[in-house]
Amino acid sequence: MAINLQGRDFLATSDWSKSELDQVLDLAFKFKQMGAASRSLDILKGKTILLLFFRRSTRTRTSFTAAMQELGGFVQCPDPGDLRLSLEEKPGTGESLKDTARVVERYVDAIGIRILAPIPDEAGAPRDGGGDAIIRKFADYTRVPVINMATCLHHPTQALADVMVMKEKLGDIRGKKIVIMWAYSPILRAWQSPLSDALISATYEMDVTVAYPEGYDLDAPVMSLAQKECTKAGRKFEISHDLKKAVEGADVVFPRNWWSPRYYMNTREEEQRLAAQHKEWKLTESLLRLTNNARFMHVMPFDRGNEVDDSVADGPNSIVYDQAENLLHVRKSFLASLMVDSSSLESI
Repeated sequence: MAINLQGRDFLATSDWSKSELDQVLDLAFKFKQMGAASRSLDILKGKTILLLFFRRSTRTRTSFTAAMQELGGFVQCPDPGDLRLSLEEKPGTGESLKDTARVVERYVDAIGIRILAPIPDEAGAPRDGGGDAIIRKFADYTRVPVINMATCLHHPTQALADVMVMKEKLGDIRGKKIVIMWAYSPILRAWQSPLSDALISATYEMDVTVAYPEGYDLDAPVMSLAQKECTKAGRKFEISHDLKKAVEGADVVFPRNWWSPRYYMNTREEEQRLAAQHKEWKLTESLLRLTNNARFMHVMPFDRGNEVDDSVADGPNSIVYDQAENLLHVRKSFLASLMVDSSSLESI
């Protein structure tokens, strides 16, 4: 019997059980197998989703829009800067988050939000996590499902698409080793994808290694949660500052730049100077030879020549385009699962 997911929020993979994630993943595989035929299902006919992108997007915007429209629904995607909404939630700044959430729920059937913002730590210093706090407030205020389209710490729909491509290429991924490695780029990036992939890989019982130069620690609570998931499954969780040792025996390697924990206190130039000290952190053919014929995975966009060599990005072990395609199928599955009764999807 299907688990009814209608009306649920999807803000982090850790909010859902593996059985619930598996159900969404199974439906995504069905959509992919159906191909263009899924467009005739009209599962979401008469439904509307509001997409709010406070940060730029290529794959997420395009795939969510295509997913909704291919299932018969409508998409509203205004520029958040054109709204009266204020994220500050104090007098004199604009319409409150609460009022916005409680109004738009009367117009649409689901809301997707992408937002990154700092939040003060216990000492008052800015750190990553503000976007996560904002999206959870929004979800608390509104009665329609809210989908995380990328915040500071989580990118859950991307993470499930990454699991999907690993299953396609490797079969049973339990016990397989994934290495999530920091890679040099002057294009500074947030933490959500490395964290989300570490967390979901642990949930799917993989051995997880996160490799980075000293000084590039990721969010401690999410990393701790990933470690606990690995321990529960009897898998290995490792943090390494030795790149060559880290990739030994890897089945999947995901090279990705991310900024330092002091990003919101440093200037951009300071962050770029810090990153430039580690230009050798790059996925190359020679590094790939140390692995177990590892697949190159990346959420994209990747910085060719810095994060990864062209010969690897365009080589036979690259699975990035299949990975990107799976965003469409996974997001179709989430939209259908959150907006209609799951029992009606069993016959697909």
